[in-house]
Amino acid sequence: MRARHLAAALGAAILAGIAPGTALAGDPIMPLSQLRPGMQCTGYSVIRGTEISSFDVEIVDVLSGDASGDDGPRILVRVSGPAIDRTGVGPGFSGSPIYCDGKNAGAISEAIGEYGGKTVLATPIEEILSNPPDAPRGKPIARSSRVGRVLPLAEPLTVSGVSGGIAARLARAGARHPGRRQVLVAPTLPLNPFPAAPPRPGSAMGVGYSSGDLAVGAVGTVAYVDGDRVWGFGHPFENSGLRSLLLQDAYVYTVISNPNAGDDTGSTYKLAAVGHDLGTISNDASAAVVGRTGAPTPTIPVRIYSEDADTGKRDTLAASVVDETDVGTPTGSSALSFVGPLALAQGASEVLRSAPGKLIGSVCIRISVRERKQPFRVCNRYASALSPADPEAGANIVAAGGASDALSALTELDDYKPRGLHVTEFTAGITLHRGLHQAFLRSVDLPRTVRAGRRVRARFHLQVVRGPRLTRTARIRIPRGLSRGRHRLRFVGHDVDDPDSDLFGALIDTITIGDGGSGDGAGSEGARTLGQLARRIKRIQRYDGVRLRAGGRATRAYRDPLLRISGRTSKVVRVR
Repeated sequence: MRARHLAAALGAAILAGIAPGTALAGDPIMPLSQLRPGMQCTGYSVIRGTEISSFDVEIVDVLSGDASGDDGPRILVRVSGPAIDRTGVGPGFSGSPIYCDGKNAGAISEAIGEYGGKTVLATPIEEILSNPPDAPRGKPIARSSRVGRVLPLAEPLTVSGVSGGIAARLARAGARHPGRRQVLVAPTLPLNPFPAAPPRPGSAMGVGYSSGDLAVGAVGTVAYVDGDRVWGFGHPFENSGLRSLLLQDAYVYTVISNPNAGDDTGSTYKLAAVGHDLGTISNDASAAVVGRTGAPTPTIPVRIYSEDADTGKRDTLAASVVDETDVGTPTGSSALSFVGPLALAQGASEVLRSAPGKLIGSVCIRISVRERKQPFRVCNRYASALSPADPEAGANIVAAGGASDALSALTELDDYKPRGLHVTEFTAGITLHRGLHQAFLRSVDLPRTVRAGRRVRARFHLQVVRGPRLTRTARIRIPRGLSRGRHRLRFVGHDVDDPDSDLFGALIDTITIGDGGSGDGAGSEGARTLGQLARRIKRIQRYDGVRLRAGGRATRAYRDPLLRISGRTSKVVRVR
């Protein structure tokens, strides 16, 4: 059956000695004016692995641009055949080419909410090919408003390389707010690797933010190939015009069937992972994503170094993230703002192979940019004391805290307006210790008489949670400006960290196009100079030790290298 369909659809290619689905030069096209209701055609897409399968397509009707509620005319089609009878079509099928009488007529692009996903819309091939790989420079294209229940089939972003806990939190964060972008989590590439192959009409393709240990991108289908030029999806990725994204192949594990397609219920989709980097997607247009094979896109190396201090185990997560600085960061947020924090959270979680609620650890972030000799740095320590009954139990609070701080630092870079900053490397070092490393202040011993502004010897008496009593000795500075006489010095500790339950929602917001916020629309001015930017990032670094408060002032008193000290106490002294 499949051989017969291929012969009917690609007879010209077979006579020329070219394998079905291969396009050394562009295949012949069928203009929209030649399509008629009732025509029997053939569609091509990957159902399993990387092999292209065929299915039957009937032309139901041709819709004008106004009728389809989109940016141009659409073809209403009905699909059938063994390859898709069980599942219908959904995200991942967008771009699947339709051949009528051996000519490419268009590509599947949108669902209409029909139960079973058998009747869908296709974008005519003329609309797809009207978008060149070299997108015009200038103002990014605004996202179009779609009418009714017409929905692009490849809108979800696919993430590969994250653990089950992070995957579940990403999915919940996307589902919690309808305006946010849907995220699908797929396994990493199969155990037996598949070879990279040039794109062909019907082959699976990815439009990627990143590759490596953490791969992020949208999976669709190649609609048309002409030499090194590739068109796919039949609708936009983010509708942002000029881009610099990864053109990738993809591996399809299976098609997940959900016949009850709708805004709230999801739909059938391909469970797939992006694979090899093949080139650059340079035009994200309203009717297609377009790029070229061979031409590499600029990327930023991401390295996450994690250490389990209890076992000595060390892990490294490595990824490459697209750098769209030179094309103006079209969506307003860099891909690094999503991938970098997510990679940090994954690296910190993976090294433990678990998510203990009682945990302490440090995260040091380093962001190097071409425009500044010194990198931006942030180092913080995080401690958690979650009980098994806590709603956030099972979350790695150190990972979440470090990822949240990384997002804050990268957002500062995205908000910097004077000029684009080229990040040359994003790295993070993570050290984790299991257990509740927390103690409470019981009392502090000080000399009876002290001098303002001078250092004195202090003894901090601590009660370790479910542990011994300890005494720590340190030299602390008495606050300046205290008048003579008796003063009560108050020592205040720093409690364990609360879980950041909306971290993953904040991450998804960075890749959600459109007005997802509730602000006044003025936006963030950001830092005005590189020096101010460095200071703003530096402020993300926090002091988590004991503070001394007296005379309306607060100073740093003591920070233990192994314990988070909570609680408070006071001591009366005479100042002279």
